[in-house]
Amino acid sequence: MGNVASQNQLSDVLQLTNLFALVVTLLGVEAARRFFQARAALARIGNLPGPHAIFGPYSPVSMILGPIPYFTQPAGMPFRERYSMHQTYGADVVSSGYMFNMNPTYLWVADAAIAKQMTTNRLDFPKPLQIYEVISLYGPNVVSTEFDEWKRHRRIVAPSFNERNNRLVFEETTRIVGELFDIWSTKGDGETVKIDSVVPVTSRLALMVISAAGFGYRFGWDDMEDRPAGRQMTFSTALSTALESIVLRIVLGDAILKLWKRGRRVIMAFKELRVYMREMIDERRQSAADGANGQADLFTNLINGTSSEDEGKTFEQLSDEELMGNVFIFLFAGHETTAHSLGFTLALLATHQDIQEKAYQELRSIVPEGDQLTYAHVVKWTYGLAVTYESLRLYPPVTSFARYAAHDTVLTTSSTDGKNTPIVFPVPEGIEIMINVAGLHYNPKYWNEPEVFRPERFLGDYNRDAFMPLAAGPRACMGRRFSEIEATTFLAHLLLTYRFEGTRLNDTETPAEMRERLLRWRQGTVTIVPEKVSLTFTRRRK
Repeated sequence: MGNVASQNQLSDVLQLTNLFALVVTLLGVEAARRFFQARAALARIGNLPGPHAIFGPYSPVSMILGPIPYFTQPAGMPFRERYSMHQTYGADVVSSGYMFNMNPTYLWVADAAIAKQMTTNRLDFPKPLQIYEVISLYGPNVVSTEFDEWKRHRRIVAPSFNERNNRLVFEETTRIVGELFDIWSTKGDGETVKIDSVVPVTSRLALMVISAAGFGYRFGWDDMEDRPAGRQMTFSTALSTALESIVLRIVLGDAILKLWKRGRRVIMAFKELRVYMREMIDERRQSAADGANGQADLFTNLINGTSSEDEGKTFEQLSDEELMGNVFIFLFAGHETTAHSLGFTLALLATHQDIQEKAYQELRSIVPEGDQLTYAHVVKWTYGLAVTYESLRLYPPVTSFARYAAHDTVLTTSSTDGKNTPIVFPVPEGIEIMINVAGLHYNPKYWNEPEVFRPERFLGDYNRDAFMPLAAGPRACMGRRFSEIEATTFLAHLLLTYRFEGTRLNDTETPAEMRERLLRWRQGTVTIVPEKVSLTFTRRRK
């Protein structure tokens, strides 16, 4: 009996050993296949050098382990490297290759001429729509479409961003900032306010502005909004929850989200937001039918270019589903980019007191003491816009964006050794090309001392093809002016009322240490995010 038992145990061990050997063999074969696949992909682009790794940014291994040279390359690489990877590999266009990733090879472009070519020539370098289809949660939109369908969306959507709406952005931002200052005046002695992290403040501000100027829907800073009868969430709660959880829903889907409490709340938020948008569409259409004066918010402007689904739509109209798809993408893009960009702008001004003071003095020369800030003042404040642009150059919200080659072609870039030696490389059909916005913004060929915060760059001539914080060409962000008016209006009111500086951790922290701490970043859902900008605001004495 003992011998039989021993033989059975030995057989089990041998079976496990054989199974293990089979798994290792299969993994080895797959690794070898992927290795040669990556080698072949690199050969197709002339073995253009660049940073390569086993696991790419879309691999779970990279997401878990973080950056490990030659092994993992997680998301956030473009801003972490900025222009340095181009300097390391000697060209303004470099490659990246991976064995395990969504795509085995990418081209990274920090060449302004090539970037312009890719953003203006949509037929040769279209968007890879498979990346953007996931954001069509409420319907097709101007971001997730291409070619004739995109032209139709843009033709209808673009007029919504007009001068009347810009003025509404100024008015709503002014109102919202005034409410914030009223709250601050009740804290402590009313003269000094310490904010542990400004990002929640700029995030709430951006949410309130996009809701008011985008939807015509107002709510306050205190979250004390009444929930309508029959609704599970207030509008602001549904909107903020949906915006904060969009990636979670895209990645996991409702089938997995419903397994735990937070996931079910995310599902509910998206459902509630759809109901709110549906009700708003009906209300605006009814108001128009009753002859009410039209509002200037984006939602109302867009409705003028839509038809109800019962009536059907012509090619020159948007369906209600497309209307909701476009409004949601405006909310998503406008909220996150503005909120985080303002956080970086405040951190930069706090750590550069001379520039903060110059911005104030330039503004005060336009707005005399005792006068109220107006829309005309904000438009005239060129230094404020220069500060905003320089912040966007140093901390671009989206650090890269994708195109792909529609057919085989050949491009020419230049070396980074100061000689600008031409480098010719093949671009095969289908390869994904990443415009490295951070690389462009830190390329010393276009920007003198690119690491330095210097708003004056934007008061004179500069290479506009090397500045793409919100994309460029026909597919550039249509809400750019909306965002600029919001940012400069907020900054103008802030500087006229307060001066601010970084809050020191302790008495031994040096200015250089505080600057490094305030400007730390992390990769967010889509944009880079300030980690924690702690500031002290002191009311100006009249």
